[in-house]
Parts: sequence; structure tokens; C-alpha cells
Amino acid sequence: MSTSIHENPVYDLKISSVIPGKFTESGVTYEPTNMDLAMKLHYLLGLYFFPKEAVDGFTISKIKESINTLFSSFSMYCGRFRRSDESSRRPYIKCNDAGVRMIEAKCKYTMEEFLEMKDCSLHKLLVYNQVLGTPDLAISPPVLIQVLLIFSLFTWFKCGGMSTGLSCAHVLGDAFLASHIIKSWGQLVSTGHLPHDLQKLEPITVIQENRSFVDLQPFFKRVDPVGDYWKFVNNCNMITSCFQINPAKLNNILLRINGQCGTRHIPTFECLCAIFWHSLAKIRTQAEPRVVTVCQNNSNRINDVHYGNNQIFGIVKAECHVKDANPADLATLMLDQTTHEQRQMDQVMEKDGGLSDFVVYGANLIWKSPKSMKCMVEGVADSGLVLVLPGPSNKGRTVTIILPENEILQLKAELEKEWCIV
Repeated sequence: MSTSIHENPVYDLKISSVIPGKFTESGVTYEPTNMDLAMKLHYLLGLYFFPKEAVDGFTISKIKESINTLFSSFSMYCGRFRRSDESSRRPYIKCNDAGVRMIEAKCKYTMEEFLEMKDCSLHKLLVYNQVLGTPDLAISPPVLIQVLLIFSLFTWFKCGGMSTGLSCAHVLGDAFLASHIIKSWGQLVSTGHLPHDLQKLEPITVIQENRSFVDLQPFFKRVDPVGDYWKFVNNCNMITSCFQINPAKLNNILLRINGQCGTRHIPTFECLCAIFWHSLAKIRTQAEPRVVTVCQNNSNRINDVHYGNNQIFGIVKAECHVKDANPADLATLMLDQTTHEQRQMDQVMEKDGGLSDFVVYGANLIWKSPKSMKCMVEGVADSGLVLVLPGPSNKGRTVTIILPENEILQLKAELEKEWCIV
């Protein structure tokens, strides 16, 4: 490939707004939950590739028309944030149909070339990200969609594929809802109608018993107030890196872990989390990560979809030195000893009136298993984030890590030495 590594392969950006197809009644607002507001400094970036046959004959006007129809069912996503005029100043969304931001762009690489790349910094070029509060909270779009037509550098002809990058403020909802939106858009494009369950989206209410949290390890961290510019600033440079684990290598890992667990079967997610946890503990000699957070989908909504952040956070605590532990024991610990707890965050936010600022991703080392082809997160704190994703064509797994820059090379060396993961 003759393109300079310093040259941006994405060019000819065109920015516009797409409003919903149905007007929202005047005065409609959406009140984010406490959990929603706790996630406001995080941003979800999803990247989806569509082959030639999936988008043959597709034009920018058809894309805009489909987005117009899709977001008629998501009026809050097309609104803008405001603060209450009352003394509380709690943020809410004014559903004013201001629209989502759409970015059209072209790329000099073919789709095949992009799919082969392990440099996640290049993947981010396909997802336009903008922090809420840029330039002002009241006019910042919470959703941005970048549609990119893939061109070949050598022939200058369209290779036929297309990528769609979704940038979504986490305050609107979790990765599982964002994935559902993209799948709904895909169904709309292919069949001409939206899924039936899209019409019954509503906030979910989970009733939990009152508990004391004195002895619980929090999965979140309070940060300095950010005002109306919703961005978390790290103490170090955070780097995103990807590992492709093909089916054969994944099978070897599962056999090695499960071979030490007798007749018990340890799922893929826990096995991969265990080896990355063990490897990170070996390189973090000054502050071993004995407490990690696991983020997974809410099993209460497997057959239903709801607005907001309904993902489940769980805490896992190792009582021994993780670097000296058997990865099989760590995987079993994650499976058996994860303490799921949401109400702790809700109570803290309620006490502060939803005004305090927190980070959740990276407060502890955190594991997450969203359902999209390429998924990244902005606003991760220094402890880091590990994403376990389906591999290309749903074969094997892709593990995306977001860690301090000085840990990336050490982790890669450890994973290659112990598990042949490169």
C-alpha cells in the first residue's frame, strides 16, 4: 500500500442534519435516569461494514430517507440537552426534532484493506465523534452518523462496499440499544419496514431491595466537575488496540482453560477475560488489579428493548495475587463470584440531584461484551476497558483493549508469550 501512514485516507467530508420524519408535539421532554447521567462522560462508537450486494443501488438520498424514518421512533435522539430552570439544574432532553448529525465521506482504502487492519486508530477515522458541549450543550447533537463510500487507492473506482459509523452519547443508552438501532436501520433498508418491537420502546424500571453499600467496592469514580462540556480528561494517553483471535486459537484457549476445570464448562467470555486479567496483573506491578468490573446485557430484556442505560454492572474481587493465580481459577471466580449491583450508583446520583460527574468505564479494569462488528468507547479512565466482540463473519473473537499507552506493548508481549495472541 503506497499511501503514507501520515496521510488521512478519509476525505471529502460533508456535514448535514437529518430530522425525524414525524414531528414531535411541542413541549415533549425526556428525563434521563440517574444511571443515564452517570454515563454522560462516555461515548459509544460503533462501526459496521456492508458488502457490495447489501448496498447495491443505495444513494445518499436513500440513506437520508431511511434515517429520517428510523429516528421517527427515537425522538429523544433527535433532541438537544437543556438544564432545568429550577434550582436543581438537572439535565434533560428537549425533543425539538433538531435531528441527528450526518457526515458523508470517502476513503482511499478498499473495504478488504480496512478489515485487515489491526490499527484501531484508523478505524476511528470512520466514526465521527463530537463531545457534547461542542460548541455549546444546547446545540450539540447527541448522535452522529458517518456514512463512508469505500474507494480503491489504486483504481479510483468504487469497490462497492460501505461503512456506517455510529457515534452515540452514552447518556442516551447502552451499547445493546445502540446495536439494536443499527440492526433496525438494516432491516428498514432491506425490507422497507421497521421491527415491530421498535414501537414499544419505553424506559425500563428495575425494582431492587434496599441495601447498605458500606462494604461494596464501587464500580464508578467521582471526577472533578466538567460543567457543560461533557468530556473526561485522562492523566495519561489512552490507546486503543485490537486482537483477532481466530477459531482455531480460540478453541485452544478454551480447551486449555476448561481442561483444568474438570467436567465444568467455562464460557468463552469468562475464559478470555481471565487470561487478559492475568496478563495485565503481571505488568501492573505497582497496582495489581484485584477488583474488576463486568458489564453485560440485562437478561430481563432479551426479548424486549428499552430506552436508556439498562446494562448490568458486576464486581469481581480476587482475594489472592492475580499474577500468581491460575487463569482457570480466575475464570471460575468471574462466573461464580460476580456481584451485580446497580442501585449503589442510582442512590449516589439521586443524593446529588444528578449533577455530579463520574466515570464508570476505567474506574476499575472493566470487561464488556457488546454486540457489534467494531465497537469502541471514548472517555475511558486510566484503569482501562476490555471489549470482547464477535470476530470477522462471527468467527472467533475480536478483543479490543483501551489502556494507558505505556501498558500496550508490555501486554502484547505477555499475551504473545503465554497465549500466542498477537
